[in-house]
Amino acid sequence: MENKEQYFLDIYQQFKDKLFRLCLGFTGDTGEAENLFQEIWIKIWNHLDQFRNESAIGTWIYRIATNTALLYVKRQNRYKRKVQSMEHLPVEPGGDPSEAQHMEEAIARLYRAIASLKELDRIIIELVLEGTRYRDIAEITGLSVSNVGVRINRIKKELKNRLEKAGE
Repeated sequence: MENKEQYFLDIYQQFKDKLFRLCLGFTGDTGEAENLFQEIWIKIWNHLDQFRNESAIGTWIYRIATNTALLYVKRQNRYKRKVQSMEHLPVEPGGDPSEAQHMEEAIARLYRAIASLKELDRIIIELVLEGTRYRDIAEITGLSVSNVGVRINRIKKELKNRLEKAGE
């Protein structure tokens, strides 16, 4: 592959934020998410020459990311984890600190709820949160497009129920 470094930098810039959020959804912890994030990008770099343009680069990256995340979670044996810190979230200057704290707590609850989902559901909702089209989610997960739609509705209801219970 010609100019592998530049191509890698381009896709890194395009997907870094989305993949970090995916990592955070899998781990529920900023430090663990950073470790997983680095592991994913190392795999992408090592296998970039093997990308054959048979699918969109984003689909290929998400497949590597989700497979790596699943293996990472199993290896770390962290199925019952909690979010320890949300310090990476920016707080607008001059904003009300209590509002920022409330927002951080709400985001932490959401990530805990996502982290408690089954693996496939976690992958699907992370992709939805990134604005991925149903067709692309179907390709990444191996499900039909209609099944993706049904699962998304069920996942949303499940998250709503878990968030309501957490708020009690």
